[in-house]
Amino acid sequence: MFQLADVPNLRHLRMVQVIGKLGGVSCASRELSTSQPAVTQAVANIEAEIGVPIFERCATGTYPTAIGRQYLLRIDRFFDTLDTALTQVLGRPDGPTERLPPRIERIMTGTQLRALIVTCEQGRVSEIANSLGLSPASLFRSARTFERSLGKQIFDRTAQGPIPNRTGSYLAREFRRAVRELELARGEVLLAAGTESLELVIGSLPMAGSHDLAVATRRFMSAYPSAKVRLVTGEYHKLLSDLSNSRIDMIFGMLRRPEWADDVSEEVLFTDNYCLVARVGHALTQLDDITPADLAGYEWVVPQRGTPRRIRIEQIFDDEPVRPRFHLETSSLTMIRSLLLNSDTVTLMTRSELQNDVELGVLKVLPCKFLDNVLLKGVTTRSDWLPTVAHNVFLDCLREATGKTSHAGGSGSDPEIRLAS
Repeated sequence: MFQLADVPNLRHLRMVQVIGKLGGVSCASRELSTSQPAVTQAVANIEAEIGVPIFERCATGTYPTAIGRQYLLRIDRFFDTLDTALTQVLGRPDGPTERLPPRIERIMTGTQLRALIVTCEQGRVSEIANSLGLSPASLFRSARTFERSLGKQIFDRTAQGPIPNRTGSYLAREFRRAVRELELARGEVLLAAGTESLELVIGSLPMAGSHDLAVATRRFMSAYPSAKVRLVTGEYHKLLSDLSNSRIDMIFGMLRRPEWADDVSEEVLFTDNYCLVARVGHALTQLDDITPADLAGYEWVVPQRGTPRRIRIEQIFDDEPVRPRFHLETSSLTMIRSLLLNSDTVTLMTRSELQNDVELGVLKVLPCKFLDNVLLKGVTTRSDWLPTVAHNVFLDCLREATGKTSHAGGSGSDPEIRLAS
């Protein structure tokens, strides 16, 4: 589902930001070359939008409230992201005679900012436009108006319609990051005021450890009953793209950051490992130790090619003359579980993901000495991310839920020496 906050008037937001920096309406009006009534009205509009006062007025000036200071911190990050993106596209002045790039609010409106983000959602513009009650044509019209004001081409014209070029895609990503700061700013303020909730968006990888994630989520919801938690499951590269584009706040699961992804950070929470799995009563459960030859004659349910778990499954049979054909392919845990429970199918899973079914006595870990991969699991976040208080509490709940038990088997291996493929 596409979700994007409404963007307030950018000029009003800038006025509020400058008041926070300079400490007065008159100072802000001089800095921005506008009238004091216009600045006062901007503050009133923003405070009406979020429902709580941002500033305290007194004889010596206009100063932010405690909630206002947190809100202004997010607004600073919002404009820093936008201004940096604009400078990146338009370039820095080479000499003292060249003009600085204009402030973003002078060449773009909040409506145009939102339109650019939506029109860069390739293949989904009509769907998103309908959900917003708008037409695709109006969104493209708004985005092209910004393109003319920017003086840089951000769309390539094709027979299929406008397609964002590299500049357009870059701006859309940065603008989405900026809008997420607005969402968090509003959410923090309203959560602190007890009038509305903040939404946390958590990406979860297959085999991440749903038991631990569920425990952490329940603990968090007990502490923040009015907060919303949206759990998004997907494969790694899709979630990494969503993280980079601020569609999600973090990824929970196996740590596998590519070398090129220098804008994300990882925190190890626990160690895990792979194990062979079959239903209770399966013929393989009668063996004292499983070999690759024992496994070759059974049907396997496997994830898609290129995933770490699929690579490890294929490695089991590297030296075997006969190997399974891997005709059952799915990453759906529900489907994997159903196939295992109702057939002689086998698969490879992580101990953390298997924990509930083993405790319930419906699935069995097969005895196997050659599976000694140690997996590092934890959370992946953007390096420049500023978590809210609620996000930090959720992270603490994850640390508590995963910190008591290591799911790695008894190989005694150093996880820094032998990691999963």
